[in-house]
Amino acid sequence: MFSLEFWLTIAVLFILGELLTNTFFLLSIGIGAGFAGLANYLNFDPTSQLLIFIIVTIIAIIASRPLANRLTKNSPSKKSNSDRLIGKEGIVIEEIKKDSPGTVKLVGDTWKAIANENIPLESIVMVEKVDGVKLIVKKKE
Repeated sequence: MFSLEFWLTIAVLFILGELLTNTFFLLSIGIGAGFAGLANYLNFDPTSQLLIFIIVTIIAIIASRPLANRLTKNSPSKKSNSDRLIGKEGIVIEEIKKDSPGTVKLVGDTWKAIANENIPLESIVMVEKVDGVKLIVKKKE
């Protein structure tokens, strides 16, 4: 039913797939298939091979979780492009009024901006938050 080539092909494909994902999940399946291939080589019956595959895969998944969590815990979170604008300074090129947005030049781009206060032309502002395509700014003091 299962041949040695079948189990080794499954093992190699899942281990190679793990190189693309870095989750340790596919590696666990590859290890289980490798052990099932070993069982096939030792002339175990197909039912035993399948049981060995399932049991070893489950054990490998359980054993790899702490390692995967430890390796990914300290990975830096990536900010989106707009989140990188928070804290940056820009210059008002169209007056910002409390009830209507103005325009701010920031990092070479122009953005619509809103504020809780009136901010005159040519004022320096700092980005507090990004709300969709609008910046929420405050006047730099």
